[in-house]
Amino acid sequence: MRWWGALLIVDNWEERLSPWLLSEYRFVADLFKGSVVFTNVACEGMLQALRSLAEATPKNVREFLAANDIPLSKVLVLDPAAEEELSPEDLGKVRVVVIGGIMGDHPPKRRTRELITGKLPGALARNLGREQLTIAGAAYVLKKVSEGYALKDLDLRFGLTIRLNILNADVEIFLPYAFPYEGGKPVLPKEYLKIVAMRSLYYEGVELA
Repeated sequence: MRWWGALLIVDNWEERLSPWLLSEYRFVADLFKGSVVFTNVACEGMLQALRSLAEATPKNVREFLAANDIPLSKVLVLDPAAEEELSPEDLGKVRVVVIGGIMGDHPPKRRTRELITGKLPGALARNLGREQLTIAGAAYVLKKVSEGYALKDLDLRFGLTIRLNILNADVEIFLPYAFPYEGGKPVLPKEYLKIVAMRSLYYEGVELA
């Protein structure tokens, strides 16, 4: 079964469009080109930046769905806390899939359930396996499932260690998320490792070897 519906909504819950978040969002917009809407974008600067990638609106996901006469029964939320795994058959039942625009915490705080799923009664909720993925990773897995792949047939691996030399400093960072792999390599946004390492170097105080 191969399917892709009309719309992928990324419901944003981040106040700042960091280079890390932008790389995730750009990956999603490129992967589902012409089918993405970013909702809940309150900051004008962020709104304009995201409109260069895809449609973007200050409306939250529920407001956007109501304004476009999309019933919640035709909506599926990718929620790590959902009880059931996503299957290709699920996608044939809906017109819209919602991904949380949320930079995940470790351990997970179930923010998607609180901020999105809980506000969309009647929508389907499905997980992408036991581990939390990045925004880009979730979008890639969704794409593969829409092409007919079952989750059990995908190569998902937990944890990614980044080792880079930046500004003459050896940086090692562990990302506690699951990542999809193709051909033995993680599927990542362009320049992702460098962007993540630079953010950690400047904002998160990683140890320098």
